Amino acid sequence: MELTIEQERAKFALDYIQKLPNTLTLKEQTEFISTEFISHASGLPAMIHMHGLGQAMAFCRLKSEKSLSYKVLYRLVSEWLCQSKQPYANKIDVLAGVVECDRHHYQLAQAETLALMSWVKKFAKAF
Repeated sequence: MELTIEQERAKFALDYIQKLPNTLTLKEQTEFISTEFISHASGLPAMIHMHGLGQAMAFCRLKSEKSLSYKVLYRLVSEWLCQSKQPYANKIDVLAGVVECDRHHYQLAQAETLALMSWVKKFAKAF
């Protein structure tokens, strides 16, 4: 049975959230504050709506140097958008996709990110 795109998003988000503690180093685990992640994940869609995907991801990338929550969000969005069948397939990360692809791919990537984030927010709160 093939999954719908909505099911694929939900599965990706759930797997990512559940595996998150295992992907962090011991130091990162002590720094990571789940309430901060939930807050940043909840705010990201609004940031994308106001400023666009490129600006929002550039902000996350900048903040990722000091905030593990933004680092995780940046990685999560990049991993989703850069896998096969996604707008930025085979790109290094989301920002590479933003600058290397056309407007059509940008709009698809932005819509995909917004759809993905609805699942990320739900699962982050649940777990």
